[in-house]
Amino acid sequence: MNYEEVELFLNNIKSVISSKIITDSNDEICEIHVLSDNSRHSKQISRDIRTALLSQFNINVDYKIISIAQIDKNISFNSNFRLQYEGYSSEITSDRIRITTKFSWEDKELTGQAEDIKSDKRTLAVAANSTLNAIRSLIESDCFVVEDIQTAVINGEDAILVAITYIENGKEEILVGSSLVENNKIDGAIKATLNAINRKICLLIKE
Repeated sequence: MNYEEVELFLNNIKSVISSKIITDSNDEICEIHVLSDNSRHSKQISRDIRTALLSQFNINVDYKIISIAQIDKNISFNSNFRLQYEGYSSEITSDRIRITTKFSWEDKELTGQAEDIKSDKRTLAVAANSTLNAIRSLIESDCFVVEDIQTAVINGEDAILVAITYIENGKEEILVGSSLVENNKIDGAIKATLNAINRKICLLIKE
């Protein structure tokens, strides 16, 4: 079966931005990965996908194989949040990259730095870690961990998606942030990281 046709059909479902179907050795669907906006609940989107597959292609799938990642096209910050992003600098050698990220909070200057082997994905992770390292001095806690960072195309525009684990009292929570790439991917990774942790920072800051 031509699953590219199925993917194109799924992409027309309300809120769905893109989809990817994974099949097993028998050419049966074993995973469906969907990227959507956050205008509708993921359960609604999942139900629509199952209904569409059954009615249009006579394919019945278990909801458990449908994975939905949601993204907000516009970064939203708390209106009372006074942390200002001041930019970043980078030092690059033949095989390593170091990124220094700067923020300001009232009369304080916050600087975070991270370094790793130079590669496209590691560079984005370095940008995210430099952001977290700057924030740590503000919240006096080491509670954020970069789990994953990806690039995507949303409505024809490049975007960065980042997953951050927030750890509190032994419990873990995944925070997801996003940012369109306006200047470059490093800048986008920094803003996506801020987008992921913004609400938690507002609660953690000790004034």
